[in-house]
Amino acid sequence: MKKVLLLFLLLCCVEFAMAQDTAIEIEAMVYRDSVVDIKPEFPGGIENCYKYFAKNFTLPNAKGLVDKVVLSFIIEPDGTLTDIRVIHDAGFGTGPQIAKLLETGPKWIPGEKDGKKVRVFHTLPIPVITEE
Repeated sequence: MKKVLLLFLLLCCVEFAMAQDTAIEIEAMVYRDSVVDIKPEFPGGIENCYKYFAKNFTLPNAKGLVDKVVLSFIIEPDGTLTDIRVIHDAGFGTGPQIAKLLETGPKWIPGEKDGKKVRVFHTLPIPVITEE
């Protein structure tokens, strides 16, 4: 009888743990911006995003630089950005500087899937062009 009760309790614990893992997976799911119903965006749209960077970004002292910094990040349901990564760096400290601007910038408008705000993976290219 003790073995049966112990086995029953063990099975209940396993089922409970598996249910918890499933709930965590659903909450942690990250969507690509191409599959969400409403795509996330910078407040005011992409034009405001580029204006924000133009205003706050210090160009490097490198004549004739024509490149871009490409970043990836996750826009959380509350609009904060997490997991900011520099995918392509134009050099001269541009990647870390732009990553910092993203980190300290305004919250984004989150993406939505099936009427719910969701986590969305996004990439953003920022052109870096200096005078010759």
